[in-house]
Amino acid sequence: MLKTLLSNTAKIISAGALLLGASAGCAHARDVDEVRSLFERQIKAENDHDIAEFAAVLVPSGADLSGNTIMVTRAGKFVGRDTVVDHFAGYFKGTWKLDCDWTQLSILPLGSDTYHLLVPARITLGPPGKEPQTLPFLVNEIAVRTRDGWRFTTIVPVLTQ
Repeated sequence: MLKTLLSNTAKIISAGALLLGASAGCAHARDVDEVRSLFERQIKAENDHDIAEFAAVLVPSGADLSGNTIMVTRAGKFVGRDTVVDHFAGYFKGTWKLDCDWTQLSILPLGSDTYHLLVPARITLGPPGKEPQTLPFLVNEIAVRTRDGWRFTTIVPVLTQ
């Protein structure tokens, strides 16, 4: 009888572990889809030069992490959500177009509420009145889960040329 009880208990535990694993896998897949969707919104906002929509994909002002929003570029380090948004507003005055290689998109968990996004891209940029140039970048971003959904806290485009 004890042997049967232990056998049944082991089966129940195994079934529970499989369900938890499947549930975790579904949650991970859903998180990846949501982070990708957020990034697609960001790219559309950038290509449309829509600063309000671009700001909406970042951790909101007043949130615990808003002061930790950071962008690092060749021009320097920009800390704070509003500073990052202002920096992009400068880009949007001239030529700015981002084309990602979606086949190379990578979204990896850093924790249950944090993901790292990495994608090769070509960015065409230039100040107003100047000839734009197209350069290859490796775009790195960190997304965090907030009470309002996924938002980006970190943007680091690395020139790969």
